[in-house]
Amino acid sequence: MNLLVTWQHLSDYDLEFIQAKTGATVLKGFTQEEARQHAPMADVIFGGFDAAPILQYAVKCRWMQTPFAGVESILAAKWGNPQMILTNGRGSFGSNISEHVLGMILSFNRGLHLARDQQNQRVWQPRLPIPFRELTGATVGILGFGDIGRQVARRLAGFDCKVVGFRQHPTDDAYGMDVFDDHLPTLDYLVCALPETPKTIGFLHKERLKRLPKHAIVVNVGRGSLIPTDDLIQALEEKWIAGAALDVTSPEPLPTESPLWSMPNVIVTPHNSGYTALLKERSLQLFFQNWQHFIETGYPQINRVSASLGY
Repeated sequence: MNLLVTWQHLSDYDLEFIQAKTGATVLKGFTQEEARQHAPMADVIFGGFDAAPILQYAVKCRWMQTPFAGVESILAAKWGNPQMILTNGRGSFGSNISEHVLGMILSFNRGLHLARDQQNQRVWQPRLPIPFRELTGATVGILGFGDIGRQVARRLAGFDCKVVGFRQHPTDDAYGMDVFDDHLPTLDYLVCALPETPKTIGFLHKERLKRLPKHAIVVNVGRGSLIPTDDLIQALEEKWIAGAALDVTSPEPLPTESPLWSMPNVIVTPHNSGYTALLKERSLQLFFQNWQHFIETGYPQINRVSASLGY
């Protein structure tokens, strides 16, 4: 069994561990040249977005596991084997990204991002250009109430927040998307954790941004395409909302000329909210569980992606 590994977050030691754990012949594809060379021989691929360009050559590949939750570039790529099964890393990012969300909200509430700017300038100015606020008792909407959304909700419970979750298909603890607009005027914070699908692109447009209270903070850790960039900039400039914390943007990387960089009511991080030391451990554990299913039944069972749904 040939296993092509393209995820560059792994080390040579990790590759040896994977080979010992699986018994497969591990093919290293950390460069596009290496990955392209080995792709025709791969029965299984373990890799992220970097594997998308070589999938057209992976004519024998029966299964690809990506450590990431978002799979839009992989689904959009040409597959050498159209019957290949794709599984993703859903469930590996809840705790790490939810802590990032809390950090962004608390930074806004206490002006920590502005205080850091003043520190770099050696300025002592107790009164910042934004009011201090508390998360305690706030109403937080979570758009995308999956693993990440629920992990955010668990952490917000410690602040006695009222959490209102929204997802494509309503559950006992979350509303359907059909009532999302009705709740917008009640939200102090809106946390967005949706994948990119045809239904989510441009979903949080200017008309919806206008319905939020003027003191609302929008946090986006899903995909930048959810919010039309021009609409977001207008909302911030015209103070429809109080601020935005963005771990994702459209496009990425964020162009240097974008006004979002210099806005005092914006925090930007470079799509790195999931990268903690535990990510590799969780991703490998998930891969090994799916590997066992694959060896026993011929099919991975965990986190199978639906091409029609996009996740």
